[in-house]
Amino acid sequence: MTPRILHLSSLYPPHIVGGAERSVSMLAEAQAAAGWDVAAACLTPGEAVEEHRNGVAVFRMPHGNDFWLEDWLAHSQRQREWAKFKQQANVAIERRFGAILDRFRPDIVHTHSLVDVSTRVWHAARRRGIPIVHTLRDFDLLCAASSMYRDSGPCTHRHLKCRILTFTKQFDQRLVSTVTAVGEEVLARHLRYGFFRHVPPERRRVIWNTAQVEGIGSDYAKPPLGGPITFGYLGRLSPEKGVDTLLQAARLLPPTGWRLLIAGAALGPIAPYEALADGLPVDFIGFQAPKALFDAIDVLVAPSLWAEPLGRTVLEAYQAHVPVIGARSGGIAEIIADDAWLVPPGDVAALAARMRQVLEDGRAGSPPGRDRVVARTTPQAVARAFADVYAETLAR
Repeated sequence: MTPRILHLSSLYPPHIVGGAERSVSMLAEAQAAAGWDVAAACLTPGEAVEEHRNGVAVFRMPHGNDFWLEDWLAHSQRQREWAKFKQQANVAIERRFGAILDRFRPDIVHTHSLVDVSTRVWHAARRRGIPIVHTLRDFDLLCAASSMYRDSGPCTHRHLKCRILTFTKQFDQRLVSTVTAVGEEVLARHLRYGFFRHVPPERRRVIWNTAQVEGIGSDYAKPPLGGPITFGYLGRLSPEKGVDTLLQAARLLPPTGWRLLIAGAALGPIAPYEALADGLPVDFIGFQAPKALFDAIDVLVAPSLWAEPLGRTVLEAYQAHVPVIGARSGGIAEIIADDAWLVPPGDVAALAARMRQVLEDGRAGSPPGRDRVVARTTPQAVARAFADVYAETLAR
C-alpha cells in the first residue's frame, strides 16, 4: 500500500519563480499518475484556496508574512531583513498548515524550498507524529538570500547577518527524519555547517530533479542548423548567474562565425548587459520557451558564479541534445561531469577559450553522457527514488 504524501513548497504552479516549483509539481503529478494519494500545500497572496491540478489536491495558504515574496524587490533592504527575521516565528502559517494536515492526514510530509515559509510548519507535523522528508533545493536554511552569494562573490562562510536571520532553522532542522538534496554540493554544505548531522547517512540521499521540456519527447530530433555557430543562454539576467562573464568572454571571440542568443529577463536594468554586448552579434530575446531556444542554438552556456544546487537549464538542454559549456561549480559540474566542457566559474579567458574551441571543432552532436542524465531524471525514475526514501523513512 502506497503512503499518502503531502508536499509543501513556497510556490506551486501556476505561480512559478524558479525551478523548484516545477520540480515539485512534476514529482507530485508523477506520483498521482502512479496511483498515489498526493497533495501539495503552498503559499498564496490571497485567500485560502483548495483546487485540483492533474490529479493533485492543492492547498494554497495565505502567507502571513509582511509582504508577498514576488514583491520582495519593491521593499527596502531593511524592510526585507526585518520581514525575514519575523518570518521565523510565523505561527499563522503553522496553524494553517496544521489544519491541512488534519484534513488530508498524510503518512509523510515532504517539504521542499521553504523560501518565505517558516520552519514552524515542521513543528505542526512533528506534533502529529508525521515523519518529515526534506529536499534541499537551495541554501535558504543557511542564507537569508537563499544563494550563499553576495555582491562580492560566492560566500565562503555564513555571515553574521544570515546566522541571525535564519537562527531558528538551526534548531528546527532537527525535526527532519530524512534529508535529500538535488546535488552533492548543496547536501555537503549543509552538513558542513552542522545541519542534518542527526540524520543517519543512509537517510541522506541525492536525487536529481525531474527534467521535462514541453514539446520534447523520446522521439525528438533536433532540427539541423545552418549559418554561424549559435551559443545560447537561458535564465535570469543577474550577477550570480555569470551573464557578465559570458559577455566579456564573447568580446574575446573572433568577430564573425558565431552569434549569441540571451533568453531571460533581468532582475534590474538591462542596459549594463546591453552595453557589454555593444557591437557584438548578441541578441537579447527575452523570455523564451526552452524548446524554442534549444531548437535555435548549437551550444548552451551556463556560466553561473554561485554554486547552483543542480542547474535545471543544463538538464533541459541535455533533453534537447544540446551540449553545455558549464561553470565547474555545484550541480552544474555534477551533471556535465566532463572536464572538456567545464570552466572555472568567473574565468573569462577560460570560457572564451572553450567557446573558441567549439568554433574550431564545428557543430557538436549530442552531449556526452546524455543517456545517463536523461535516465536519472525522468518523472518515473525520480518518483521511484522517492518511493524508496519514503519506505525507508516509514520503516524507521
